[in-house]
Amino acid sequence: MMEKNLPVRRIEDTTSYGAYYDENRFWKKVKQVARKLGETVLRPVLLLYYILRDGRVSIREKAYIIGALGYFILPADVIPDLIFGIGYTDDIAVVLLLLNHLKKNITPEIKARAEMKIRELIYE
Repeated sequence: MMEKNLPVRRIEDTTSYGAYYDENRFWKKVKQVARKLGETVLRPVLLLYYILRDGRVSIREKAYIIGALGYFILPADVIPDLIFGIGYTDDIAVVLLLLNHLKKNITPEIKARAEMKIRELIYE
């Protein structure tokens, strides 16, 4: 049985969605929504992903990221992703909340990797 989905109110709440994170499902979702949602939505998601891959990030921060990305992957969340126009607002709110908390981890290399991936997914 799936847990009742409630809005994420604290960064710590994101870890409960970590069970939904899977590398393959993540990339499938990113590719699925890239052109539809555009770079404004994709950029914070990819920044979190590349922060997750950085060896200097603590285990605790990685747990938060995995939870937030798990929430992004989960189609049946607070605002279902299928609702055109607003379906991803809760997902992005969670991602932006965490990204603001982790902004010290955004290196020029992480920014560059995210930008390269955006160009690949949207413009090529």
